[in-house]
Amino acid sequence: MKKKLSICAAAIIALAMTACDSGKTGTIEGEVCDAFTGKPLEMPTVGMDSTIYTTLSKKYEFNQELRKGKFKFVKVPVGSYRVYAGRSKYVKTRMRIETTEQNPNATLRLYIYSAQVDPGLYQGTSEGPLKIDNKWVVYSTNCNESIAGYRLTMPQQSGNSTASIAEKIGVPQKGKKGKKAKKAVAQVAAQVTNLPEPRVVDSKLEVFFRNASSVTTPLIAKTYPAVVAPIASHKDCKGFGAGETNGVFPVKDKATDLKVEYVAENLFKITGTLPKGKQIIQLSQDGKTVQTYYFEAK
Repeated sequence: MKKKLSICAAAIIALAMTACDSGKTGTIEGEVCDAFTGKPLEMPTVGMDSTIYTTLSKKYEFNQELRKGKFKFVKVPVGSYRVYAGRSKYVKTRMRIETTEQNPNATLRLYIYSAQVDPGLYQGTSEGPLKIDNKWVVYSTNCNESIAGYRLTMPQQSGNSTASIAEKIGVPQKGKKGKKAKKAVAQVAAQVTNLPEPRVVDSKLEVFFRNASSVTTPLIAKTYPAVVAPIASHKDCKGFGAGETNGVFPVKDKATDLKVEYVAENLFKITGTLPKGKQIIQLSQDGKTVQTYYFEAK
């Protein structure tokens, strides 16, 4: 009886060993490109977490292709991996992949970008990132239920005191001329600047957003029709000045979801179709607004 059990046990062990020995392998290959230009980057560093596969290995045999931004790892056992790519003075990217015995090979395109790129919204061009200046941010207010709000006007900033303003306009403060200075100061203080016009864009939106900090929760992008409405109906928005009656607000029940894709660490690609007309684009995480932009889709 014991002999039979030993034979059975040996057979099971042999079968397991055969399965391990016959594990299929494949090739993981691809190229590393600049996120904004789409062009391949020379001599990137590529590897697979917790494995021996890295372009920094002395045994790596495809250095000539690496000069073209291409990489290749051969005889990789099928399984789940996280592939990373980077380069000096560039921000890394990571991508999860899974190969199977039916599909043991994988071809990847990884994107990285210059560490000099500041937080904000960008267009990708053949020359590199083109920043979309958020000239509306100083007009924005803090809102809860209303999502966002913009002031239509903003008092012009001319200085911190009557003395500094008078000095700037070259008028003495004392004597009869001092009265003239006070009048001039009042005129300057009364000046306001208007909310800049929305940025005119094609309805087919394709932009990149560089986040200011690393977060684990997804970035959410939505666009809303923008309308001028009474401030009184948006009392949850704080930051409007005394005497202001109207502002620019999103129409909450007409939201359009935009697609957000991870590109590299802290960099996301935002695409979608904007409805025609003026729009407020909201970027949020954890239910909190990260940034808003004021566009007009043609």
